[in-house]
Amino acid sequence: MAKFSLPSNVDAERSVLGAMLLDGNAAATGLAVLSEESFSDVEPRNRCVFRAMFELGKKKTPIDTTTVLSELQSLKIEKDAGGVDYLFNLVQSNISYDNIDHYIKIVKDAAVLRDYLTGLQQIQNDYVEGGLSDVGDFIATAQQELTNIANNRSVGDFRSASDIAKIVGKQIDLESANGNNRKITGVDTGYRRLNQITHGWQKDDFVIIAARPSVGKTAFALNLAYNACRYTKKSVAFFSLEMSAAQLMKRLLASVAWVNGENIQTGALSPKDKLKISEALGEISQMKLFFDDTPNAKLGDIVARSRKLKSANPDLCLIVIDYLSLIELENKTNSRTEDVSQVSRSIKELARTLHVPVIALSQLNRNVEQNEGNKPKLSNLRESGSIEQDADMVLLMYRNDYYDSIGLKKESEKGMSHSQFTRDLQNSVKAQQSSESGEKKDNGVSVVEISVAKNRNGKIGEVTLMFSKDYVKFDDPTPEFEAQASSIKNGFGRPGAPLSPGE
Repeated sequence: MAKFSLPSNVDAERSVLGAMLLDGNAAATGLAVLSEESFSDVEPRNRCVFRAMFELGKKKTPIDTTTVLSELQSLKIEKDAGGVDYLFNLVQSNISYDNIDHYIKIVKDAAVLRDYLTGLQQIQNDYVEGGLSDVGDFIATAQQELTNIANNRSVGDFRSASDIAKIVGKQIDLESANGNNRKITGVDTGYRRLNQITHGWQKDDFVIIAARPSVGKTAFALNLAYNACRYTKKSVAFFSLEMSAAQLMKRLLASVAWVNGENIQTGALSPKDKLKISEALGEISQMKLFFDDTPNAKLGDIVARSRKLKSANPDLCLIVIDYLSLIELENKTNSRTEDVSQVSRSIKELARTLHVPVIALSQLNRNVEQNEGNKPKLSNLRESGSIEQDADMVLLMYRNDYYDSIGLKKESEKGMSHSQFTRDLQNSVKAQQSSESGEKKDNGVSVVEISVAKNRNGKIGEVTLMFSKDYVKFDDPTPEFEAQASSIKNGFGRPGAPLSPGE
């Protein structure tokens, strides 16, 4: 019999391993349906990398380049696996999680074919070495061995409940290994209470954050982008259709350095401020935060640039768009509602295609001022129909002192309204500042209510955050503040009593 090379697809093997290094769901899928033998001898480094992943999976340890490299060192096969350079090459060959099943099928089919051909060779060897005592027994044994091998092959696009259960089990193991007391399964929002409701920004999700103008949408979005970079160490894209990248960077510097934003704008900085800004610049420079401030950006450009960034940075974990209504279509219709619907659907498709959460900012219409207590509702989304329908999650922002500043104070006819509640909290914040300084003074801190009004895959609820306007920074309130806020809401607190607004 002529010698021949056993079938393999090294490129598919690399693509699968690269995806497993970057995506927890891909890692769970690979560990559930592949084995070390699924990888050919043509590229032995692939087997070594998968062996390290398999050992990590058994220990329920998160899988990424750092943990895999450490495990390779523990197994004393780092050199055989090609070290950090080969892991980097694998990451560069990464494919989207949406395509992981296709590439795993290629790897498994090559492995099954190798086993089948090897089985045929073994049957022939058994005949040569053992002779033929009984034709029936020999054929029955050979058929059974080949059938067992063939049964390992995938069938069409269907997956058995057994395979899916194994995959989900691995996902749960890896998520619990990645988890902490914050119970985050997606991209960290950076805010304790918001994480408790959302469990982080989830892959494939289209998230809307809506508010009236000047409430703090852009500042909040910038804080979210920074938090995502800070906690995940991954890439984040920020599309700004209204402000320049330089303006956004000044805001971000104010937030990170805790330096008054107005002083940064005017250059009236003390030596201490300059030192804090220098340190903040160093920190931000280490982050993989990418800005696109193209004005009047077209929908097609945003999609194309997002795909390009994902290709160059496979660890892209979040896209932020500021904001929805400013996105232009290449070919407008005669209906603004239809235009917005097309933009909304396309952004949702972008989130699913790139397998990353996309946060888009949106305006609330003036009708919110007719609501009880000025509290925003889903129906207040501007051109709301398709946006509300397409979004997986909708967050509505409410800041009481915004309505005070424009002379609108609307109380509820029944009990304590949303605006009354936040006004009492705001008064408590001012009282705290006054008690410390001995004089009445606005310390620039606003109480902001974030209402998770829609959450397709989880809970809804309200979160209180503290917005330091001078520093363009959102923070969780202290536990003491939350306790008294709860008392005020339940009618037991004393409006105006001192509270500590932030940590």
